[in-house]
Amino acid sequence: MDYDRRGDGPPLLLIPGGVGHGGMLDPLAAHLADRFDVATMSSRVASAKQPETLGEQRPGAHAEDVLALIDHLFEEPPIVFGFSSGAVTTLELLAQRPDRVRLAVVHEPPLVNLLPDAARHRAALASVRAAARDRGLEEAQELMTTAMTAPGPDPVQEADLPRLQRAGAWTDGYAGTGPEPLSPELAELLTRLGELQGIMLEHILLPFTTHEPDLSVLGAHSDQLVPVAGVDSPGQLPYRAAAALAARLGLPLTELPGGHLGPVERPTQFADALRELLGTS
Repeated sequence: MDYDRRGDGPPLLLIPGGVGHGGMLDPLAAHLADRFDVATMSSRVASAKQPETLGEQRPGAHAEDVLALIDHLFEEPPIVFGFSSGAVTTLELLAQRPDRVRLAVVHEPPLVNLLPDAARHRAALASVRAAARDRGLEEAQELMTTAMTAPGPDPVQEADLPRLQRAGAWTDGYAGTGPEPLSPELAELLTRLGELQGIMLEHILLPFTTHEPDLSVLGAHSDQLVPVAGVDSPGQLPYRAAAALAARLGLPLTELPGGHLGPVERPTQFADALRELLGTS
């Protein structure tokens, strides 16, 4: 796997979402390197020379890749932070090898089967994949945006809500702020990653969003798990899934800056909040 490493301190591994290119998290890593020995990794899809030859992707296989990198880089178990599909991989890693994870911080894993309206979401995401295969990426992208951001129709019972944590220094002056400007390097990378979007929609989207995490194993290691979500994305599918995961395991849900892409779009604010969460601010 391709990776980048910088900084000094406790080991921290960052796992991106989407097709999994570690460069998406380079700005975040740069802001964390003053407190951590931080590595960003790219998935087997983003690292592949010919990614179009890859078949259906599975969280378990991606978790094995992460474990191999941990064994290669770190003598002690690292903190692992993953967002979106990377959060699904992180959950699977914790379930498979809790002994190799100090703490798993999972940002909005879009696990639709945790939701009461799971069937509706599965159908919507299957439509995204069908559009990507048969009608082109433009329509598939529009369907994807709708599927991920449309608020859930079902009322949530108060008993089903997790404990919510938001208090922190990062909230001071946050209201009214917007995403940080992208660096030219990150803007160029995101443009290039658009070429792999078809692979994500056809081979990653459904296997990861419909993954069934082993809640009994995760519950047994809940002291190593921190579900987090974007303060700007309540009601959207990934936020609701993170909240459902937290509620199922009796854990609080911690809100961090931004929405689903907060780690990418707000790296400075997100790094400040993550350091605070991890007790290193």
